[in-house]
Amino acid sequence: MHKIKVPKILFLALSIASFYKKTFYNTNDLTALANKYKKDLVRQRVDKKDYKYLDDTNFGGLRGNFSTLLTWKGFVRRGTSIVNRCSVGKDGRLVNAICNGEIILDPKDLTANTENDRLANLLETEAWLLNVREGQAHIKVMLERNQKLPLVRDSDNFAKVSVVKTPKDQYFIRAIVNNFTKDDVLEYSILNLWEGKKLKKKNLHLLIVVPTKDNPWGEIYAIKNEDLFTNKPLLLQINLTSRKCTDKSGNLYELHSLQDAIEKFSTGDENITARLSYRWSELKNRDAIAEIDFGEKKEDEFSVFLNKFLNWQKKFQIDGKDVVDMNVSSSGGPDVTLVYSGGTTQKIELEHNWKNFLDHKHHLDNAWSNVWLFAEEKWDENIILKLFKELRETHRNRIPDIFLCIDNDERKVYRAIWEENRFEEVGLKF
Repeated sequence: MHKIKVPKILFLALSIASFYKKTFYNTNDLTALANKYKKDLVRQRVDKKDYKYLDDTNFGGLRGNFSTLLTWKGFVRRGTSIVNRCSVGKDGRLVNAICNGEIILDPKDLTANTENDRLANLLETEAWLLNVREGQAHIKVMLERNQKLPLVRDSDNFAKVSVVKTPKDQYFIRAIVNNFTKDDVLEYSILNLWEGKKLKKKNLHLLIVVPTKDNPWGEIYAIKNEDLFTNKPLLLQINLTSRKCTDKSGNLYELHSLQDAIEKFSTGDENITARLSYRWSELKNRDAIAEIDFGEKKEDEFSVFLNKFLNWQKKFQIDGKDVVDMNVSSSGGPDVTLVYSGGTTQKIELEHNWKNFLDHKHHLDNAWSNVWLFAEEKWDENIILKLFKELRETHRNRIPDIFLCIDNDERKVYRAIWEENRFEEVGLKF
């Protein structure tokens, strides 16, 4: 059995997991649940009843600490607003494991206990990532300890943001470690570069800090603001072996040393034309997923697939081939990759509804060529034909022809015979 000591805020998030069986979207949601169900762990101030202002708890400021814990998953439309969508970990596995009893929490010593090696590794990774994010958040402390670094905080222009400047008046903002997409690929959120009106104040470049096992500030790199402006990515991935930096569309970005950046990068008062034309609201609208009902919190697509379709079994047979493993893919393409016994693979896109595949414009991107599609929406052949047949003629293999679904409470796989307007069942054995 694995007995893992977890940080206090992670323990709090996991301890309320059974109360958010469907995915929460932001720190406000988690804070409300913590105050509703775990008052024994949250000390409220008598003069501040509203959970939005609970900044005095056993675990520090709740919303601030949750923001350091969570993995950012994107934007979602909630009514007329666009809000953050987050998760504990890179997918729903830890939350599901709590709900299914595969992880048992012990409040006496703040430990998570499990017999599952993979879950134990996930818990340890999340605890480490939390420590990294918290360590990198204290940029003032780091600068005090490393006074030879040619960087100082600009508290006048950016009182509550991790912005630093050089002796040559170049300005940098720190990217935030998000999560691993693969074992050797670490993802960063750069929302704090784009959000609000910070770019109107100063021409901000990006600091990317690659942590080591024992040092959150292991290696410091920089990316030019001008290189990012064309695509305006919200997430970046760093291959920890090659130090190759890409966004989810595969665009490459050059990582510069800090010294190289000081010698070559533009100052905080440059890049005026691009900064004047920039609108944060336009970027949020560009990346927000399809609108959902305000009161509905949908469960993470991977959690639905793992729970409802696979029933937590990662070894099965489909279309006569033995599946021996399943990998959660990076954010640069389809969600899941099946690994067959012969070493070949098959990518699967996971959606809540069939139409979401088109809403997300996957049929316009070659990364989704020859992909299979799973959705938790009820199986209906007529809906599939109406949505996809005509587009199949134009977009060919970027439109799926294999559909995984729940049909009359049974797990089914169907292959589309487009020219005959029908579907044939594909063999599936667990």
